[in-house]
Amino acid sequence: MPRYSTFDEVLASYPSRFNGDKAQSMDDKVHMQLTGDNARDVTLYVHNGELDIIEGEVPEDPTLRLTAKAEDWVKIENGDLNPMMAMMQGKVKMKGSVPFATKFMTLFGYGG
Repeated sequence: MPRYSTFDEVLASYPSRFNGDKAQSMDDKVHMQLTGDNARDVTLYVHNGELDIIEGEVPEDPTLRLTAKAEDWVKIENGDLNPMMAMMQGKVKMKGSVPFATKFMTLFGYGG
């Protein structure tokens, strides 16, 4: 059974999953452009070990920009869709640094 059934559940989990100790020296923004039935813009802003989640705002200069259907992101979070396969299949598009993306996901205990 999946841990999350909606993107709202995934988003609500980020503050409790966030490891601020690993992000003390970071000052980065990840813009998630979600498409599909639950389309929206969400920016995860990590600065000095803290996390702010900003909905509806599109930053001009994000460190990383991810575009995906909200449903596919839920599948990734549940471990039902491999992030690298999703990128190769065009389900997730990323603009920015792959090493940074990997580091960023570790801040949330991501393991699928």
